[in-house]
Amino acid sequence: MKTDVWQRGVLLVGLLSVTLLSGCTYFSQGFPSGDHNGVAMAAEYFGDSAKQVVYLDQNWASDDSLWFYNTTQGSDLMPYRLFLHLRQPGSDELFRSDDNMNRLRYLVQTPSLDNGDGLPVGFVIDSYQGKDYVGLTCAACHTGQVNVRDLAIRIDGGPAMANFQLMFEELEQALEESRSGPRFEQLADDVLGAGADADKRAAFKQEVAAVYDDIRRYNLMNLPVHQVDGQPTVVDYGYGRLDAFGRIFNRIMVHLEPNQITNPANAPVSYPHLWGTPQHDFVQWNGIADNTSSLGFGPLGRNTGEVLGVFATFEVKPKRPGRYDYPSSVESRNQVRLESHLKDLRSPLWTDMADAVNATLPEPDPRLAIDWSLAEEGARVYRQFKCNWCHSGNTFQQEINGAEPVDRTDTGRMIRAQFSSVQMIGTDPLMATNALRACGDRGLYDGADLVPCGSDPLNTQQVAVAPALGSVARGVMTEGFWRKVGTFIAAFVDNPYNALSGKSNLDRNVDFEVANGYLNTYKGRNLHGIWATAPYLHNGSVPSLYDLFLPSCSDQEIAAGKACRPNRFTVGNRELDPEKVGFVQLDIGQYPQLVFDTSLPSNSNAGHEYAVGKTPFPKVDSSGKVIRDPSGKVVTTVVDEPITEPQRRALVEYLKTL
Repeated sequence: MKTDVWQRGVLLVGLLSVTLLSGCTYFSQGFPSGDHNGVAMAAEYFGDSAKQVVYLDQNWASDDSLWFYNTTQGSDLMPYRLFLHLRQPGSDELFRSDDNMNRLRYLVQTPSLDNGDGLPVGFVIDSYQGKDYVGLTCAACHTGQVNVRDLAIRIDGGPAMANFQLMFEELEQALEESRSGPRFEQLADDVLGAGADADKRAAFKQEVAAVYDDIRRYNLMNLPVHQVDGQPTVVDYGYGRLDAFGRIFNRIMVHLEPNQITNPANAPVSYPHLWGTPQHDFVQWNGIADNTSSLGFGPLGRNTGEVLGVFATFEVKPKRPGRYDYPSSVESRNQVRLESHLKDLRSPLWTDMADAVNATLPEPDPRLAIDWSLAEEGARVYRQFKCNWCHSGNTFQQEINGAEPVDRTDTGRMIRAQFSSVQMIGTDPLMATNALRACGDRGLYDGADLVPCGSDPLNTQQVAVAPALGSVARGVMTEGFWRKVGTFIAAFVDNPYNALSGKSNLDRNVDFEVANGYLNTYKGRNLHGIWATAPYLHNGSVPSLYDLFLPSCSDQEIAAGKACRPNRFTVGNRELDPEKVGFVQLDIGQYPQLVFDTSLPSNSNAGHEYAVGKTPFPKVDSSGKVIRDPSGKVVTTVVDEPITEPQRRALVEYLKTL
């Protein structure tokens, strides 16, 4: 009885906290404008264009979208006034100009009440210790756009097409040019005013030099270098990809030891979509983070680690042996509100997109109409090739026992991840293996909660980076605990996997068996809205859904006329290919800067070839139990009859309906 009263009390206080933290969220930023403020760029760089921006019904009003775009999480990239006036390398045009940011594939906005300078989606002002910075929000990497017939269709929570690496390389060049000489004088006049005295100009010159040093150091430590035939080789991310884990890991570790030898951030992945994230049991491509950890504050801990990597100001300050202070700019309250905000976000519907486009045309575009008879056949193909075993949002056991499909409109739904081991699925292994193997110098940190790296328990200086990230994120999250107690209660109550929900003890299902603690895996995602998330596979190595159901092949096989996944294709164009369901392909010779080459390290397009009978999966009995041979080894199998061309087309048609 006492326990029930205590639980009800916690829930009551939590609900009040959630209301205070999440209710009327937009009004902390300003008043609703009634418009999303998106800009249609008529003259695009990469063969696409738009005359109008439209937004699909994803269960967010315009003020919900703008609040998501413009709410700081505590990211402090560089002084705000410096970013506003910084010029492009070798040009008098502003770095933040619409044209330049569009070239980098960030989404351009007009000024609004809470974005007075008209920064792109996800670029916001953050104030910390009396100084204003420009920072990044989740929206910078998780807002997409698909162009169709001169319409720019913004996808809230969708994957960005942004070229993060290129932006930072050009920021470094711009800052280097602005450190001295006429470029500095111009910048100083713009920021300080032409009448600023010599002392102010000297102090500003030091500030520019310090920011340049920070960006240069950041770029160097995250250079995506690989060893190829014994030689260091840089493989650029290109558009639409980022090694977020590698960069977050490195930024955490240099705060423990500034002279740290960091690990190359060389395993880029596509920006994942965000709808359903709060309802997932495990998140990230490899499922390394879960929504149950950190005393039930799982999402808050996960998002704290994210913002530490995305330029939050923070310190790890020794207090006494084993105890540290973690002062930071992290906005925990906003992070709880942002996560709560995402619970209402729905996946975009193909039919809504088609309706929006056709409303602007004299006659409907027949390419956008779903062939429902073909889609019905595709649903049978989907089950025939057992796609539902990994991608339904149910566990494998729930699925084979006939569970109802997960409802995309249900904010209380549970989305259960089915993992495939790297060795079984056969896709590029680098992202998963890097996350497990990254090691670093613990430096000043002598806490007992870090894990020695490798198999030597006596190696107390080198530690595994993933647990180090968790330790520092936990310290930052709980810094000033009593000041944040309302935030913690709200985070706990709003988490569907908290200790009171009855859902907190979740198993990790790998290759159709429980394998808790096994992390050398990739996650099979729920496929709602999959049409709006090209390119495909975790590393973006397959350009369309149609291509995904073809085998990976050698260049010789392709030259001989075999139907295969392309080994080279372009990424950066936003024009939708409604038949293959990806982006329209451009001429490789004309756009060499957009070429994705699958022969390069981290870019493999192999694996996940179940439908063509190439990738094996565990064999199960009638009850769904994995079959093992007398030695205990899992028995694997492949599909009896590989997918045919008509089946492939039907399957793509069905996936449009999800």
